Amino acid sequence: MHADRPRRCIGFTVIDLMAVGVVLVVVVVLVLVAMPMFGGRRGGYSVQMMNNTQLRGIHQSFVTFAQSNKRGGNDGYFPGLDGSGDVIPDGPLTGHSGDGTVPAAAMWMMLEGNFFTPEYMVNPADAHTFELLIPATGPVPPVTHDNFSYALQSLAGHPAERGEWKEALNTAAPVAGDRAIGTGSADISSVWTARGSGDWRGGVVENDNSSSYGLDHVFTNTKYGHEPVNPTDDLFEDDPAAADAFLVHEDATTAYSAR
Repeated sequence: MHADRPRRCIGFTVIDLMAVGVVLVVVVVLVLVAMPMFGGRRGGYSVQMMNNTQLRGIHQSFVTFAQSNKRGGNDGYFPGLDGSGDVIPDGPLTGHSGDGTVPAAAMWMMLEGNFFTPEYMVNPADAHTFELLIPATGPVPPVTHDNFSYALQSLAGHPAERGEWKEALNTAAPVAGDRAIGTGSADISSVWTARGSGDWRGGVVENDNSSSYGLDHVFTNTKYGHEPVNPTDDLFEDDPAAADAFLVHEDATTAYSAR
């Protein structure tokens, strides 16, 4: 017969518990650090993801529009420009929402063509923008900058910037993003940050349909057409001597909007 063997106690040692505690502390710290990166001060990560999905959807709709807005074998242009790349004048073709350089005109053209619905134009974190009401019958009413949350690439500056307003699939050219609020760079904010905080953050979509949640309005290594790379590029400040990112919200030359 075998002699009885002593029983072994199975459980956590003090070292095991300390290790688990350290892991939990690290996880909590990582979550607290990551939270400001996802959603800022309003709505959280899910709202920020929804916003970026809308931005990508708007850009995808622009690309679809462009595929039937071209002449010859050239790439098609996004709404606001005709098939030759010329600005569409204010009138019936833009729903009297401004000429083609005005972001509202581009948005009207997309609504009129049923490329997306009005709620797609409003950032879910933007409490100061109201959805355009479209009647059951009759024409789509004019769009104003109060009806959408997003800034679009300016079409009034460098020719290369306007040339990027088409299905170019450029990975380094921001073409749309959350609007900038304030009166200038010192007063900048966004729908995610406090008014006049000097802090802008928000969604941005490049011309290859990739999107990101930027923590600063200064991007690096942007490029438009065959022009030189911009090592640093403020999304909301125009450099007249360069082809750079310049996102506008209310008209072709105004980056900042009131709240």
